[in-house]
Amino acid sequence: MTESIGTTCVQGGWRPGDGEPRQVPIYQNTTWKYDTSEHMGRLFDLEESGYFYTRLANPTNDAVAAKIAALEGGTAAMLTSSGQAANFFAVFNIAGAGDHVVASSAIYGGTYNLLAHTMGRMGLECTFVDPHCTDEELAAAFRPNTKCVFGETIANPALSVLDIERFAAAAHAHGVPLIVDNTFPTPVLCRPIEWGADIVT
Repeated sequence: MTESIGTTCVQGGWRPGDGEPRQVPIYQNTTWKYDTSEHMGRLFDLEESGYFYTRLANPTNDAVAAKIAALEGGTAAMLTSSGQAANFFAVFNIAGAGDHVVASSAIYGGTYNLLAHTMGRMGLECTFVDPHCTDEELAAAFRPNTKCVFGETIANPALSVLDIERFAAAAHAHGVPLIVDNTFPTPVLCRPIEWGADIVT
Protein backbone atom coordinates (compact mmCIF):
# COMPACT_ATOMS: atom_id res chain seq x y z
CA MET A 1 0.00 0.00 0.00
CA THR A 2 1.31 3.44 -0.91
CA GLU A 3 1.70 5.82 2.01
CA SER A 4 0.01 9.24 1.81
CA ILE A 5 2.20 12.35 1.80
CA GLY A 6 0.67 13.29 5.17
CA THR A 7 1.80 10.01 6.70
CA THR A 8 5.29 10.49 5.25
CA CYS A 9 5.38 14.00 6.75
CA VAL A 10 4.71 12.54 10.18
CA GLN A 11 6.47 9.20 10.06
CA GLY A 12 9.00 9.35 7.23
CA GLY A 13 12.68 8.94 8.05
CA TRP A 14 12.18 7.08 11.33
CA ARG A 15 10.76 3.60 11.64
CA PRO A 16 11.23 2.48 15.25
CA GLY A 17 11.93 -1.16 15.91
CA ASP A 18 10.62 -3.21 18.79
CA GLY A 19 11.37 -1.45 22.07
CA GLU A 20 12.61 1.74 20.39
CA PRO A 21 11.13 5.22 21.00
CA ARG A 22 8.09 6.26 18.92
CA GLN A 23 9.73 9.63 18.13
CA VAL A 24 13.31 9.99 16.92
CA PRO A 25 15.61 10.95 19.81
CA ILE A 26 17.36 14.30 19.66
CA TYR A 27 21.10 13.75 19.86
CA GLN A 28 22.66 16.86 21.39
CA ASN A 29 26.24 15.64 21.63
CA THR A 30 29.01 16.88 19.35
CA THR A 31 31.25 13.81 19.33
CA TRP A 32 31.11 10.01 19.65
CA LYS A 33 33.41 7.67 21.57
CA TYR A 34 35.27 4.78 19.95
CA ASP A 35 37.52 2.21 21.55
CA THR A 36 40.34 2.42 19.00
CA SER A 37 41.97 5.08 16.87
CA GLU A 38 41.86 2.59 13.98
CA HIS A 39 38.06 2.60 14.13
CA MET A 40 38.05 6.42 14.11
CA GLY A 41 40.47 6.35 11.18
CA ARG A 42 38.10 4.19 9.15
CA LEU A 43 35.28 6.66 9.84
CA PHE A 44 37.42 9.67 8.88
CA ASP A 45 38.53 7.91 5.70
CA LEU A 46 34.87 7.13 4.87
CA GLU A 47 35.69 3.41 4.79
CA GLU A 48 32.69 2.66 7.00
CA SER A 49 29.54 4.41 8.16
CA GLY A 50 29.19 5.95 11.56
CA TYR A 51 29.24 9.18 13.49
CA PHE A 52 32.19 11.06 14.91
CA TYR A 53 31.34 14.77 14.76
CA THR A 54 27.84 16.26 14.70
CA ARG A 55 28.74 19.01 12.20
CA LEU A 56 29.07 16.22 9.62
CA ALA A 57 26.20 13.95 10.68
CA ASN A 58 24.30 12.54 13.61
CA PRO A 59 21.30 10.20 13.94
CA THR A 60 18.83 13.08 14.40
CA ASN A 61 20.00 14.84 11.23
CA ASP A 62 20.03 11.56 9.33
CA ALA A 63 16.39 10.95 10.27
CA VAL A 64 15.45 14.42 8.97
CA ALA A 65 17.41 13.84 5.75
CA ALA A 66 15.71 10.46 5.30
CA LYS A 67 12.31 12.12 5.78
CA ILE A 68 13.11 14.74 3.14
CA ALA A 69 14.32 12.08 0.71
CA ALA A 70 11.09 10.13 1.27
CA LEU A 71 8.95 13.24 0.79
CA GLU A 72 10.76 14.20 -2.44
CA GLY A 73 10.75 10.64 -3.78
CA GLY A 74 14.55 10.60 -3.81
CA THR A 75 17.03 7.96 -2.78
CA ALA A 76 19.10 10.03 -0.33
CA ALA A 77 19.38 13.53 1.08
CA MET A 78 21.77 15.70 3.03
CA LEU A 79 21.13 18.72 5.23
CA THR A 80 22.85 22.07 4.80
CA SER A 81 22.77 25.23 6.88
CA SER A 82 20.98 27.26 4.19
CA GLY A 83 19.32 27.06 0.81
CA GLN A 84 22.29 28.72 -0.83
CA ALA A 85 24.60 26.12 0.70
CA ALA A 86 22.33 23.43 -0.75
CA ASN A 87 22.41 25.03 -4.21
CA PHE A 88 26.18 25.51 -4.02
CA PHE A 89 26.76 21.86 -3.09
CA ALA A 90 24.33 20.61 -5.73
CA VAL A 91 26.06 22.54 -8.52
CA PHE A 92 29.69 22.53 -7.38
CA ASN A 93 29.78 18.78 -6.82
CA ILE A 94 29.04 18.44 -10.55
CA ALA A 95 30.60 21.52 -12.12
CA GLY A 96 33.76 23.43 -11.26
CA ALA A 97 36.34 25.75 -12.75
CA GLY A 98 36.27 25.58 -16.53
CA ASP A 99 32.78 24.08 -16.64
CA HIS A 100 29.46 25.55 -17.73
CA VAL A 101 25.91 25.53 -16.33
CA VAL A 102 22.61 26.35 -18.03
CA ALA A 103 20.10 27.98 -15.69
CA SER A 104 16.65 29.47 -15.86
CA SER A 105 16.81 33.25 -15.54
CA ALA A 106 13.71 33.17 -13.31
CA ILE A 107 15.31 31.99 -10.07
CA TYR A 108 15.82 33.42 -6.60
CA GLY A 109 18.11 36.47 -6.75
CA GLY A 110 20.59 34.97 -4.30
CA THR A 111 20.92 31.89 -6.49
CA TYR A 112 21.30 34.04 -9.60
CA ASN A 113 24.15 35.89 -7.88
CA LEU A 114 25.66 32.61 -6.68
CA LEU A 115 25.78 31.26 -10.24
CA ALA A 116 26.61 34.49 -12.08
CA HIS A 117 29.07 36.08 -9.69
CA THR A 118 30.31 33.93 -6.80
CA MET A 119 30.79 30.76 -8.82
CA GLY A 120 31.85 32.88 -11.78
CA ARG A 121 34.80 34.07 -9.70
CA MET A 122 35.60 30.38 -9.17
CA GLY A 123 35.85 29.83 -12.93
CA LEU A 124 32.39 28.40 -13.58
CA GLU A 125 30.37 29.97 -16.41
CA CYS A 126 26.59 30.14 -16.51
CA THR A 127 24.21 30.86 -19.37
CA PHE A 128 20.79 32.05 -18.23
CA VAL A 129 17.74 31.33 -20.39
CA ASP A 130 14.21 32.59 -20.13
CA PRO A 131 12.10 29.75 -18.67
CA HIS A 132 9.62 30.31 -21.50
CA CYS A 133 12.24 30.26 -24.28
CA THR A 134 11.78 28.07 -27.32
CA ASP A 135 13.20 24.56 -27.42
CA GLU A 136 15.73 25.82 -29.96
CA GLU A 137 16.87 28.64 -27.67
CA LEU A 138 17.19 26.22 -24.78
CA ALA A 139 19.25 23.76 -26.83
CA ALA A 140 21.48 26.58 -28.08
CA ALA A 141 22.48 27.44 -24.49
CA PHE A 142 24.36 24.14 -24.08
CA ARG A 143 28.11 23.84 -24.65
CA PRO A 144 30.42 20.84 -24.77
CA ASN A 145 31.49 21.64 -21.17
CA THR A 146 27.93 22.02 -19.78
CA LYS A 147 27.66 19.90 -16.63
CA CYS A 148 24.11 20.57 -15.38
CA VAL A 149 20.90 22.55 -15.77
CA PHE A 150 19.41 24.53 -12.88
CA GLY A 151 15.87 25.80 -12.39
CA GLU A 152 13.35 26.66 -9.72
CA THR A 153 9.91 25.04 -9.52
CA ILE A 154 8.21 28.35 -8.74
CA ALA A 155 10.63 31.24 -8.98
CA ASN A 156 11.07 33.58 -6.02
CA PRO A 157 9.80 36.31 -6.26
CA ALA A 158 8.52 36.27 -9.87
CA LEU A 159 6.33 33.16 -9.28
CA SER A 160 7.24 31.97 -12.78
CA VAL A 161 6.58 28.21 -13.07
CA LEU A 162 9.31 26.06 -14.61
CA ASP A 163 8.34 23.45 -17.19
CA ILE A 164 10.30 20.74 -15.40
CA GLU A 165 9.62 18.07 -18.03
CA ARG A 166 10.91 20.28 -20.86
CA PHE A 167 14.05 21.36 -18.99
CA ALA A 168 14.66 17.74 -17.91
CA ALA A 169 14.33 16.53 -21.50
CA ALA A 170 16.84 19.15 -22.69
CA ALA A 171 19.28 18.32 -19.87
CA HIS A 172 19.04 14.57 -20.47
CA ALA A 173 19.39 15.01 -24.24
CA HIS A 174 22.78 16.59 -23.47
CA GLY A 175 23.69 13.94 -20.89
CA VAL A 176 23.54 16.18 -17.83
CA PRO A 177 21.32 16.29 -14.72
CA LEU A 178 18.57 18.79 -13.94
CA ILE A 179 18.75 20.41 -10.50
CA VAL A 180 15.52 22.00 -9.26
CA ASP A 181 15.11 24.32 -6.27
CA ASN A 182 11.76 23.27 -4.83
CA THR A 183 11.56 25.74 -1.94
CA PHE A 184 8.21 27.40 -2.70
CA PRO A 185 5.93 24.41 -3.34
CA THR A 186 7.73 21.87 -1.11
CA PRO A 187 7.19 18.17 -1.91
CA VAL A 188 3.66 18.43 -0.52
CA LEU A 189 2.61 20.36 -3.65
CA CYS A 190 5.22 19.31 -6.25
CA ARG A 191 7.76 16.51 -6.45
CA PRO A 192 10.18 17.53 -9.25
CA ILE A 193 11.76 14.07 -9.44
CA GLU A 194 8.42 12.73 -10.70
CA TRP A 195 8.64 15.26 -13.58
CA GLY A 196 12.22 14.40 -14.56
CA ALA A 197 14.47 16.34 -12.16
CA ASP A 198 17.55 14.48 -10.92
CA ILE A 199 18.46 16.58 -7.88
CA VAL A 200 16.16 18.68 -5.69
CA THR A 201 17.20 21.44 -3.29
